[in-house]
Amino acid sequence: MQREAEVMTRRTAVSPVITHDGEAAIRLTHVNGRLRIETVFRRSSRGWKRSDYQLFQDGERRLATASWEEYDALLERLSADASQPAVLPVLTPLAEQDPLPMEILQNLEQCERRLAGREDIAVCVGRDDKGRYVIAISSSKASLHMAFETQRRSGRKGVCFASTNSIRVVTAEGKDLTEEVQGKLTKALTRLMAEPPGTSTAEAGSGSAQGPQGGGPSDRKGTVLRL
Repeated sequence: MQREAEVMTRRTAVSPVITHDGEAAIRLTHVNGRLRIETVFRRSSRGWKRSDYQLFQDGERRLATASWEEYDALLERLSADASQPAVLPVLTPLAEQDPLPMEILQNLEQCERRLAGREDIAVCVGRDDKGRYVIAISSSKASLHMAFETQRRSGRKGVCFASTNSIRVVTAEGKDLTEEVQGKLTKALTRLMAEPPGTSTAEAGSGSAQGPQGGGPSDRKGTVLRL
């Protein structure tokens, strides 16, 4: 339990609160912005064992993230105030003479070809505050951002879909639909993009998402990550 508290503090710079629920249970409560982690340890014949783990957003339970990277990405997407509308990051425009990686050019060309004739949709490319390339597809109803990060493949410098927050969808009214449409969106992007999400993951090296880590987020089956 103490190790888990230390990991939470190290990963988020926020220390959890430890409370005793009677003599048989100890609760770890970690509040970080709009997210809250509740972990309960109960006494067993072999000592204190974790018996429950939950993640809450704005007080409502949600599916636990599979890794600290996913947790960080979720926290990054959330505005400080739940009543405030969601917004996509402002992109730094690229100059016409700026060279683009081949993968960006291919995907940009594919998007423009697939969306040709749609005067209500605009496609552009820029960089976000992390320096990642972002292809933005915008309409009067919603905007879609696809982020790419630099990688080296077979000795050549290129880009692949970002390991965190690679895709975001926000409506004109400020509602974040990213998680709601993720599955459908991936299928649609397979038809739209020259290199859809997931196709270059195996070769992404350090750019790929890291595996589960203990002291916080859980995997998709509800099994708590171990230290």
